[in-house]
Amino acid sequence: MMRITKLSLPLSAFLLWIALYGCDRRTSAAKPEKGQGIDPPIPVTVTPVRTQKVQRTVEVVGTLYANEEVTVASQVEGRIASTSVDMGDRVREGQVLASIQDTEFRFAVGQAESSLKETLAKLGLERIPPFDFDVTRTSPVIKARAELNDAQASWKRMKTLFEEKVISAQESDSAETRYKTALAAYKNSLEEARALVALAYSKDAQLGTARKKLRDTVIHAPLAGSISKRFVSAGEFVKVGGVLFTVVQDHPLKLRGLVPERYAPDIQVGQFVEVKVDPFPDKLFKGRLSRVSPSAEIASRSFLVEGLVENPERHLKPGFFARASILARLDPTALTVPQQALATFAGITKVFVVDNDVARERVVETGVRVGGNEVEIVRGLKPGELVAISGLTRLNDGMRVQVSGPVMPLKDGK
Repeated sequence: MMRITKLSLPLSAFLLWIALYGCDRRTSAAKPEKGQGIDPPIPVTVTPVRTQKVQRTVEVVGTLYANEEVTVASQVEGRIASTSVDMGDRVREGQVLASIQDTEFRFAVGQAESSLKETLAKLGLERIPPFDFDVTRTSPVIKARAELNDAQASWKRMKTLFEEKVISAQESDSAETRYKTALAAYKNSLEEARALVALAYSKDAQLGTARKKLRDTVIHAPLAGSISKRFVSAGEFVKVGGVLFTVVQDHPLKLRGLVPERYAPDIQVGQFVEVKVDPFPDKLFKGRLSRVSPSAEIASRSFLVEGLVENPERHLKPGFFARASILARLDPTALTVPQQALATFAGITKVFVVDNDVARERVVETGVRVGGNEVEIVRGLKPGELVAISGLTRLNDGMRVQVSGPVMPLKDGK
């Protein structure tokens, strides 16, 4: 049986009082004071969702090529006399690149000229006759015709005198023979004249060939561009068809890239192209779409496009990797919001739409950037809705807000 001393009773009462007092304090602290229990609204600035014109682009990766690349070869056989250009030199169309020793070719021209003059002299002409030339106007034919006319007239007289029995039959026969001989000589002169005229044409063609070979000893640039390769040096012997230089047209350059088939309705010749390359990351090169392939590649489901890119300063070089944007079409009804209205986490982009002083979280899909600070909203917003552009880190769905605004974003986000 427990015994309670006098000392234990006052101690038990004291502990009971402390327990009751502590409980009363906790109960008093849990009671809200008047005016507490509702969070104050968060101040935010809002701006309306805007409708703007947005340039739709198709992104392409590709390679730059020379617009034209020509291999210059020798058209005659001979020894290189001199070269006037080397790799990297810019050349004009028609500029002299090299020359071949031409002594033998000059001799050939002189020989052909002499042979032609000899043939023309036989015809009594000073220059090549036209193709419809009448050979009866040549000296040999004129002479033969005159002799024929004389023989014919003599035979007619002799024939008359023989009929009148003034001369003998032998004299008449001699006149007839002379006429027939003159007639044959005349026909022969016509044939010889025709042969000489044909020979003159042939000699003139030979002279033209000789002159062309002489001209071909000087090698000219077939187009304006730059020398990408030089294959010969002075003193080397080259044969017909021997490669001398490679000339590339590097202004403009040709861009080639593949476009996915889904963009086929948006792509057409003449559209502007903006190109960037890694060696010049801050420079934008402009051009136009020049060709669109009529067929797509089965493996990639893409079709080839070509564009001509301006390169007046020759910064771009054939073989560069390029990233291009084809300016496809202008969309006048795109929705945009300022960049600061967007909050992104774990790949999800959202905005806070303010309606009746309450912030509502809205997941959106973004598109292209517009200007310096605007972002296109492809899905999730409507024109005119107000979105918060400040205090986003303090907002949650359903929070009360105190609105200042609306604020219209200025151009380029300024």
